[in-house]
Amino acid sequence: MYTRIGARIKKAREYKYLSQSELGAKLGVTATAINYYEKGKRKIGIDDLYRLAAALNKPFEYFLSDGISNAARRGKRAPGKEFDAVYDLTSIPVLGLINAGEPALSQQNVIGHLPVPHDLAESVTFALRVKGDSMVGAGISEGDMVLIRRQPYADFNGQIICALVDGENTLKYILKDNEIIILRAANPNHPDIVIKNERALSIQGVFAGVFKLPLKAKPV
Repeated sequence: MYTRIGARIKKAREYKYLSQSELGAKLGVTATAINYYEKGKRKIGIDDLYRLAAALNKPFEYFLSDGISNAARRGKRAPGKEFDAVYDLTSIPVLGLINAGEPALSQQNVIGHLPVPHDLAESVTFALRVKGDSMVGAGISEGDMVLIRRQPYADFNGQIICALVDGENTLKYILKDNEIIILRAANPNHPDIVIKNERALSIQGVFAGVFKLPLKAKPV
C-alpha cells in the first residue's frame, strides 16, 4: 500500500515540477524523507499525508483511492494498524467564513470536507478555517483548521469555544464570573469580549483539536 501511495506522491510532485528537496522544504522535512515516502520505505501517517496533499494541491483521496477501493472490493484489509487507520476514514465538513447570524453548519458555508479517522469523527462535527491571530497563544494560527465538537454549552470554565456573539462568529476561551461571561483571546493584543446578557451568546461547539497546514514557499 505504501508503495502505491509513494508512486502517487512522486507523480503529483513531478507534475508540480518540484524536486524532492523543494517539496521537503514546504513540509519541513529532508529530501531523503520525501525519497523514502515515494519509494514506500517509510510509513506515512494521516496528518503528514494530509499536509502533503495540501502542498501538492491534490485531494487527500487521490493518494488513497486505489488502495481503499481494491481492499473494499475484496472485503479485506491489509494487516497492520497503519492500513486500518487509513482505511477507516470518514469526512467532516470544512467551513469557511461564517456569515453574520447564520448557524455554523449552514450548507452554504461548507467549502470542502476533511478526511479524518472514523473514531475521531465520532467526537468531532466539523472543521473551521481560522482567520486572524487572536488564538496564537493556544497554538492556533491563521490558516489552521480547528476541529469542533458541536454542542450548545461549555464543559468547563476556560474551555475554547466556537460561538456566535451578536451575529459574529468567534473562537475564544470562555470564562464565567457570576453573571458576566468573558470571551478571552490567547493574544494580549485582542481585548476581552464582555457579555452581560447571556442571550447574546450562542455556543456552536467546543474546540477538539487543530490541523496545521504546510506553509507556502516564499517566492525567490
